[in-house]
Amino acid sequence: MTKKASKMIVVEQKFNRPVAEVFDVLSKHASYNRIFKPIQVVRIKDATDPQRPDGVGSVRKMGFGLVKPIREQITKLVPNELIEYKIIKNPIVRHHLGRLSFTSIDDHTTQVVYTIEFDARIPLASSLVLSQLKFAVGHGLANLAKTLG
Repeated sequence: MTKKASKMIVVEQKFNRPVAEVFDVLSKHASYNRIFKPIQVVRIKDATDPQRPDGVGSVRKMGFGLVKPIREQITKLVPNELIEYKIIKNPIVRHHLGRLSFTSIDDHTTQVVYTIEFDARIPLASSLVLSQLKFAVGHGLANLAKTLG
């Protein structure tokens, strides 16, 4: 039996800020409260590196009010280059891998490419979820780019 390939979306956003500044904002879990508003994002487990509590091994939960069923764990972090995370402990999600890649275009411009691979356990749900994610991520990153200037 062959493994079913995950579906994927890609969202690109240019920021008129240096790569270190954009990476600093997007490497903090609390920043996603702005990006995914009204969804709330809270760090529930610190990374092993006390200098970077939102780094590798940290876990954030996402949702509304007291109901935050989505748990994401940071799996890879390369300063000013890459952040990867996966959804953990979710009975509806078979596979979810998020990857933010950062490229310095020049001293004051950064390109972010946000890729999400997704496979739901419920038939036909993957396409619906990814279309919503593409809209939310695209809208959220565009607003963040405007806010940062």
